[in-house]
Amino acid sequence: MKGMSSHLKELWEGWELRALVLLSLSIQVLLIILGRHRKYRPDLWLKVLVWSCYLSADAVAIYTLGKITTWLKQIRSTLGVTAKGLDPNAQMTAFWAPFLLLHLGGPDTITAYALEDNELWMRHLLGLVVQTAGTLFIFFQALTGSDDLSVLWLLMVLSGLIKYGERVYVLWAASSEQFRDSIAEPPLRYSKILEEYKLKEAEGYDITPHEVIEIYGVNVERNLKGGVDLSSPDRDLLPEVKGPLDIFRRLFGNEKLLAEKMKERNRAELAVAKDLIDIFRRLFADLVLSFEDRDTGMLILKYKHFQVVFRVIEIELGLMYDLLYTKAMVIHNRWGFTLRTVSILSTVMVLVLFSRSDKDKYSKWNIHVTFLLLGVAIFLEIYALFVLLFSDEAACWLKKHSPVILDFVERLQPMYKRRRWSGSMAQYNLLSFTLKEKHLPFHRILELLHVDQKVLKFLYKGDVEISDFIKERLLEHFKSLATSEKEVQSVRPYPGYLILKKHELLDDFKWSIELEFDQSIHVWHIATELLCHPEPGKQEDLSGAPEMSKQLSRYMLYLLVMYPFLLPVGFGRVRFRDMYAAATRLLEETESKKKNREAIESESNIREACETLRTKVNTKLAPIMAEGDKSKFALYQGCRLASQLNNRENKWDIVSSVWVEMLVYAAIKCKGVQHAKQLRRGGEFLTHVWLLMAHFGLTDHFQIPYVPAIAELLVKQE
Repeated sequence: MKGMSSHLKELWEGWELRALVLLSLSIQVLLIILGRHRKYRPDLWLKVLVWSCYLSADAVAIYTLGKITTWLKQIRSTLGVTAKGLDPNAQMTAFWAPFLLLHLGGPDTITAYALEDNELWMRHLLGLVVQTAGTLFIFFQALTGSDDLSVLWLLMVLSGLIKYGERVYVLWAASSEQFRDSIAEPPLRYSKILEEYKLKEAEGYDITPHEVIEIYGVNVERNLKGGVDLSSPDRDLLPEVKGPLDIFRRLFGNEKLLAEKMKERNRAELAVAKDLIDIFRRLFADLVLSFEDRDTGMLILKYKHFQVVFRVIEIELGLMYDLLYTKAMVIHNRWGFTLRTVSILSTVMVLVLFSRSDKDKYSKWNIHVTFLLLGVAIFLEIYALFVLLFSDEAACWLKKHSPVILDFVERLQPMYKRRRWSGSMAQYNLLSFTLKEKHLPFHRILELLHVDQKVLKFLYKGDVEISDFIKERLLEHFKSLATSEKEVQSVRPYPGYLILKKHELLDDFKWSIELEFDQSIHVWHIATELLCHPEPGKQEDLSGAPEMSKQLSRYMLYLLVMYPFLLPVGFGRVRFRDMYAAATRLLEETESKKKNREAIESESNIREACETLRTKVNTKLAPIMAEGDKSKFALYQGCRLASQLNNRENKWDIVSSVWVEMLVYAAIKCKGVQHAKQLRRGGEFLTHVWLLMAHFGLTDHFQIPYVPAIAELLVKQE
């Protein structure tokens, strides 16, 4: 046993540094691949894995650098040798230090896990100085006498410094203060017409000013009259033939799969999105916009098909994600691209020189590890290049400077097939959570740790794809608001007020929207679930407005439970916990019945729970008599609302419109920085709604100042 223990200890001492270096390399591979997937995948396992890798990447690299330094000092003090007299394998181990500097530079696809990480750029700047000094110390400890490795070491240090410097620069540029400062204040643009006004007035002409709209900043004519069809649905432009071998058919020029009209549409969308995000990025820094910015966005998007409009929003948010969370800002810069080219060439040169050098004096395993470090480093650069090539930012540049390359890229992957966000919205159902349909084998342990509800929240989260029906309905709603907002803004105190007023139902249902916002969500959520699961013998057609109502209801509850900071200030989490407890007590009978049965489908359980609520909650009771228990009172109000709506023929028109108003209200009240934080979680539908509303001038959490008047002159000679 003692001999085995000493053998394992000797084996670990020989492999410890190799294992640490390879671990650091593995983390970099995971980060560069998974870092881009989180842009459009909201999976919990992906978040946990990326979070773990991001936090451990720097720690492992710094620890390994320190370990190499300590190990070399120990060898030199023990053997009493100079750097020139060190064992060749010790020198090879010291040669790995610049690779760790390269790893500290991080992958292109993720520089910040969360938006707050950008604020730590000074810490990373200090880290750059300290780790560079540590790497130089390793060089003087081990490699000053090695002519073979010292040149290679210097080349790798150059590559590592470029990568690490890129990371520090990007974090600095994306920090809140610098990001705000980088957005130039729009100049006060005095039209030439105003200059002409002064001249004509001085010359004695009789001048009649006539106010008109003058739009700056984007090529509106190009976006409106580009000769590209942006008003028809996608299905009219997509190719008919589909299959797993499409990519090969496109490469060899199968015209049926090229979808030329769709390609033209995508490029036009790209131009529109690029123009608009240059204006509306100000929202993410909570800066003001002008009336002309609002008019520009509205004029460009107003007459486009809803699929086009939402895809433009996707592209805009994708560009913002790249700006805040990746190295796109430096890579798309001329100097940044030049430095990156130098970094890649340095690494390739090291690989070539090392391959041609005499390696007989080194350990076979050390040679394998070194080749692996060099090969993977080059692979990561090539992978980053492909990610860059297929990005929307690169497509904007190629569209202008090299359309031929863009054509080839689109043969590999058409722009309409690119995933820019999840395209889904999360769902959360109070009744499903209350019924405890999912049981964990270690649930008792979670209860003892008081984290059972937190874990179950993630387990009960569902996702649904956002339908075209919802997108079209929202865009129509925003267009109608954009034409009447000035008149109705002052008389719209609650979300849903205008809808109830339109249907002349304020007297009957005003109480349900005058509650605090989180309470209104609770009440309308319960009512929607009851209406979607009617009494036995009745069947509800859950398509169109009913399906939309159910999905928006569950989405708003999801925001209230998981991300209450995206909603107006309230006590959402506390009230949800109270109502959850009250619902659990009410549904104990249903729960006991379910335990005595075989597995039942989820919808059946929810339908049974709805029936229990209808049976146990007496909606004929006066509201004031139910106020003793506030949580039970919320359930009562939901049941009461459902019973009042149930007999109305246009109930789903009312319910769906109220949920749209609630979604709009939540989007308006959330600050731009909070929306920016959600981009890393696969994209939040609320953020897409918010940005689209901003394009139509419907947001109110920022000011839209007036600019100098623009006038058209009607000149008459006296």
